Amino acid sequence: MKKTKLIRLFALFLSVLLILPTVGCATGDETANTTPSDSAAETEVETEYKPDIDVKDYDCDFNIVIGGTFSRDSIAIEDMEDTKAGDLETAVYERGIKIKDHLGVSLVHQDAGDWISYAANVNKTVQAGDDSYQMVLTHVYQGLTDLVTSNALYDIGELDAVNLSAPYWASDLMEEVKVEDKYLLGYNDFCLSSVNLIVFNKDLMKEYNLTEPYGDVRNKTWTLDKLISIASVVSADDGDGKWTNKDTYGISGWGWVPLISLVTSSDMKIVDRNDIGDFTVAYDNNSEKMIDLIEKVMTMYNAEYSYFWKSTENGNAEAMLNFAGGNALFQLYSSSALTAFREEELRFGVLPYPLWDEKQTEYKSLNWNGMMGVPGSIRNPDMVGEVLELMGYYTADVKDAYYEKLLGTKLAEAPDDAEMLDIIWNSQVSDVGLIACNSSGSMDALVYLIPKICESGRNNYSSYVRSHSRGAQKGLDKVFKQG
Repeated sequence: MKKTKLIRLFALFLSVLLILPTVGCATGDETANTTPSDSAAETEVETEYKPDIDVKDYDCDFNIVIGGTFSRDSIAIEDMEDTKAGDLETAVYERGIKIKDHLGVSLVHQDAGDWISYAANVNKTVQAGDDSYQMVLTHVYQGLTDLVTSNALYDIGELDAVNLSAPYWASDLMEEVKVEDKYLLGYNDFCLSSVNLIVFNKDLMKEYNLTEPYGDVRNKTWTLDKLISIASVVSADDGDGKWTNKDTYGISGWGWVPLISLVTSSDMKIVDRNDIGDFTVAYDNNSEKMIDLIEKVMTMYNAEYSYFWKSTENGNAEAMLNFAGGNALFQLYSSSALTAFREEELRFGVLPYPLWDEKQTEYKSLNWNGMMGVPGSIRNPDMVGEVLELMGYYTADVKDAYYEKLLGTKLAEAPDDAEMLDIIWNSQVSDVGLIACNSSGSMDALVYLIPKICESGRNNYSSYVRSHSRGAQKGLDKVFKQG
């Protein structure tokens, strides 16, 4: 949980006033004549922000639909007897108890269909004026634009209890995806993040006399060039003369979704707003930089020190390189999948995706987790707003437990990696290009531009963008009612 610093005035009595009667320095009628204001001083204290929400008893359920990668067990646990004992499960359960004690509201998961059908089912309840659901956690793009364009979502900014300046709200991320000046999509700490990050093998770092890059991340010298230069040092054949997933590499990963996040981490966008606030395809805004990025990524993708498996090979053990096997220095990875290493003896660390260069001042991690929306048919906006606010506030302990589950150890035993996760968590941004991925085939093509070019082996960036930009823009205009 972030902390805010408040300045308070403390009136302090002079120490003389307190000690004179004891040491007998005053004689006769001579006494110290002081007032509190004589020694008033500004003292800086650190205090935790707490939402100003009165204790109430709404005596109701708060029904949550999950449409994407969110885990049910990280949302609400209704009975500890039905769970496996564990820090995250306990923290989630206790968060639910705190919210129930505060508002008389129980968090309940409601099934509205799979990640493809959930949006249509939420839409039906809204059109019928049915208050069946109070929140929907969306897929990163599937069904999301349908919820936005069908007027199915409530403006979160209109919920009185919601304070978007509170430290547990990702207001910058929400600002990027406002539609017609409305916060139809929300994000706070309740949405345990799923982003692409980089894992590294600590033993291979030591074996090759390399320095763990934590200092580079802190010093903002962790750049794409630095990642490539370190990765290029590691390359070893197992002796059979063939380069396979059994050999040792400097960098590896799925040559598909993870590559998309390199656009974001390099401080570029797929879709951005123009001067009048409309969403537009943004590749032309940084065409030279994009060309440079593609050239670097393609070189890395095809180098002997790298192993990337194709889009169709994910899940195929014969094609993938298992990072837990210890034969890759770096791997592009998903934060939510780190739990796979809990039972392994592998000593690993985590890092954010790199900066483009040292002129870039902030890390940027593309949100792949979807967002939260409030169905427009809710009948008690006060209750919903208060629950959303407390969801974010009471997630502090859940967040710590989530970090520990991802790292497979207590935070105190992995302070560097906990710090890296915090940097990643706090650097999340969204991209309307990804959100609107299924608004047209052309938009999908532009979102997957880098992995498609890498997989095809043809660096035809300019013609590729030209052939898809018009169709993608039409899709954006239709979805967001522009032009």
